[in-house]
Amino acid sequence: MTIFDSDEEELVTTLSDFEPPVQIDTSFNKFIVVDNIPIAPEAKHEKLKSILVKIYSNRPGAEVVGIHLALDAQRNTKGFAFIEYSKKESAIDAATSLNNYPLDKSHTLKVNLLDDFSKFANFEETYKPPTREEFKPKPNYNQWLSDPKALKGYDQFVTRYGDYTDICWNEMHVGKPMVEKSSVSLTSSYVQWSNTGSYLVTFHPDGIALYGGKDWIQVNLFEHRGVQLVDFSPEDKYLITFAPISSDNPNSPKSIVVWDVRSGKKLRSFLAPPKEQFTWPAFQWSAKDRFIARIEQPEKGINIYETPSMNLLDDKIFEVKGIKDFSWSPTDLSLAYFVPANDPLPAKICLVEMPSKKLLAEKSIWGATDARFHWQNEGAYLCVKTDKVVAGKTKKDKIPTTSFELFRTHEPNVPIESFEIQYAIKAFSWEPRGKKICIIHGEFKMNMFVSFFEVQKTSVKLISKLENRKLNTIFWSPRGTLVLLANLGDTGELEFYNTQDCESYGTQEHLQCTGVDWNPSGRYVTTFVSHWKVQTDTGFNIWSFNGDLVYSVLKDRFFQFNWRPRPKFMLTNKEINQIKQNIKKYQEKFDKQDEDDNKAIQHIEQTRLDNLMKEFLSFLQKGEQEYQALEPTRKQLGAYEDIDPNDVYESVETIEELIDIKTIVLKK
Repeated sequence: MTIFDSDEEELVTTLSDFEPPVQIDTSFNKFIVVDNIPIAPEAKHEKLKSILVKIYSNRPGAEVVGIHLALDAQRNTKGFAFIEYSKKESAIDAATSLNNYPLDKSHTLKVNLLDDFSKFANFEETYKPPTREEFKPKPNYNQWLSDPKALKGYDQFVTRYGDYTDICWNEMHVGKPMVEKSSVSLTSSYVQWSNTGSYLVTFHPDGIALYGGKDWIQVNLFEHRGVQLVDFSPEDKYLITFAPISSDNPNSPKSIVVWDVRSGKKLRSFLAPPKEQFTWPAFQWSAKDRFIARIEQPEKGINIYETPSMNLLDDKIFEVKGIKDFSWSPTDLSLAYFVPANDPLPAKICLVEMPSKKLLAEKSIWGATDARFHWQNEGAYLCVKTDKVVAGKTKKDKIPTTSFELFRTHEPNVPIESFEIQYAIKAFSWEPRGKKICIIHGEFKMNMFVSFFEVQKTSVKLISKLENRKLNTIFWSPRGTLVLLANLGDTGELEFYNTQDCESYGTQEHLQCTGVDWNPSGRYVTTFVSHWKVQTDTGFNIWSFNGDLVYSVLKDRFFQFNWRPRPKFMLTNKEINQIKQNIKKYQEKFDKQDEDDNKAIQHIEQTRLDNLMKEFLSFLQKGEQEYQALEPTRKQLGAYEDIDPNDVYESVETIEELIDIKTIVLKK
């Protein structure tokens, strides 16, 4: 009998063989229970539901598919509700991230997984001690700081050329850098250090990888397809990745993602602004990794998000009408923002404390249309460059001018003072851990001025000025005092300058130089030519702080050079000054260490050469012994030597050489 001849019951039985049985999900792993919701009458149920849906769907990829309010006989809420998600992961995320959510002053929402109720209902009352797991120490990603080479003051750097990525120590006393690790195809584009130097980031089509530790193990992998840019928080607790997506989904954006570095957990994702408005970093980090912020709605205010919850501070935007730009302090929980002039109102620069939003200082400037924030790296000073238009002799004449507003942020009442610079500003930079400012200004690139100012007790004083310079960029030593002035992307002029003695150590040149990077100690500085910008003569030069060329190399398809950052100073300024006062004592100690290291290296090299000579002589001796041992065999085979050792040959060669010629006149 064929299938076509069978009756209906037999047909159904036969077809079931081709289909898997229906799996019924009896779990409640997609449900959460929200406690402590307000007691509300039936008229307010829909509003309460909309509020709860808004709160519990405000997570990456979270989709609420249902909500049920528990009601009493009078149709009033009982104080808890059931929420269903489309995915189990969303429910778990809500239970961990949105627990203890402050709805208002009287209601803090508690979240539990619905499956947990059955688990605790069937909880065994008999105590069973937990199994003791073996302790597994986590890798120390700052181990390199205790390496003997690091303790001697050497630093690491990474280079990219061709398909190779090299991590090296700058052991310049041996004449060249020493490679610690060399890898092929470690990254698909470029590499990047984290802010404290704990991690090395590599880029791949499906995301980024973090490497670190003694053996350069893979610390974590962050999946973000098409990622191009990465930004770490100041203390490396979090990172932000960016991938360009042409048509991103507002309900589940994928362009910008915030991650927890240690756990690898995705905290939240954001839409990227339009291409013409896009800047990187997309968010600005506050000190201590406490907040991230950006202007999402121009001229309305700042969106400030708390970490790690990634919720808006106070659940609302920090409103500042007409805002154009802002900047966080690098050390304190405060930010400065700029509101341009809008006739008849002047422009405003405000310094605000967070999260209290207390106004610390305010400066009004008539006619200011743009501003740039420049923080000293210790947060003690904020210098704001403002561009404004001043009326000329007639009403139609408008003269653009530039002025600077200096905020002394660590002094009582935050004193503010102003100073101006002639000509257009090309570059501005603060001295690290210091009070000096360097400004490059001028109208013509062949005839620029370099001015050095110092912040004193009550004023800003000009301490030095260089004229007729062809320079466009400022690079301070991380230790301050010394500065490298460069002309990037052109003829590559370099000038090494000491701001303490106001003297130039000298000038050098690195043709077509595209980048400069100081090492953390301030003893060396690197200039390089990247293949990304220049196609010929790519490579790098390492200079001493006073401009002496220490090492130079040309490499085909050389892409990047980056010194490995070190964590922030643990020493106070007082302790650093004590070290400077006793520098001769420390110098003798380290000179002795360098001398011992050089002797040890020379001894190792001489030992290596001696061993090679001994090995060579042993090969000769072994060959001679084998040759003598085969002498009977050679005689038996009739293989005789061309020279009989018993014969003595004497060769005489006459050499005639004209030694001198003398002319003697003989008298007859």
